[in-house]
Amino acid sequence: YILSYNGGQIIDWKTKKMMYENELDPKVYPYLYECAKKNGFVILSYKDEYIVSEDAGNPYVQHEAFLNRMPSITVPNFLEVFDFPVPKCLIVGDPEPLSVLEQKMKQDLEGRMNVFRSEPFFLELVPNGIDKARSLAVLLGELGMKPEEMVAVGDGFNDLSMIQFAGLGVAMANAQDVVKEAADYVTLSNEEDGVAAVVEKFLLGV
Repeated sequence: YILSYNGGQIIDWKTKKMMYENELDPKVYPYLYECAKKNGFVILSYKDEYIVSEDAGNPYVQHEAFLNRMPSITVPNFLEVFDFPVPKCLIVGDPEPLSVLEQKMKQDLEGRMNVFRSEPFFLELVPNGIDKARSLAVLLGELGMKPEEMVAVGDGFNDLSMIQFAGLGVAMANAQDVVKEAADYVTLSNEEDGVAAVVEKFLLGV
């Protein structure tokens, strides 16, 4: 199973069936776009196998492309490309001014959609109720399993809910401090195969 877009979609990868999907209302796109442009940030989203923005060369856009192993392309006008619902948009930029924008957008969009930072330089814009723990609860229901039977491993702010939800919540050594504080166990870093260490210790008993 693949849970993508912070839990906005669940795909049964064997059958390619979409088990769960939650999408943004295109009516909010102009506001999101103006927030990014007016404050000197870049907004991006996803179409087919591509990350799409008006500046594929932006270092934060490139970082998102690297993390997701997806090619990034530049388009002349973001709004003309995304005239259909997508699971999420992302505004990227320097952390300090991005945190100011985050607070304003949270106030303006309260009750309409969720706004939060997954990393200091990534501002996630997702439908209401999108949350990794909630998505995992849907999947566990389909599988007939309980949270106590699940191990969740993460490193970002957006991993916090699933780490708290799982029977065993694990933070990477490179995780944000608040994530490590909430975890039951802290493993090695991304660069040290931390997830493999968790599998060996708790699942294989190596």
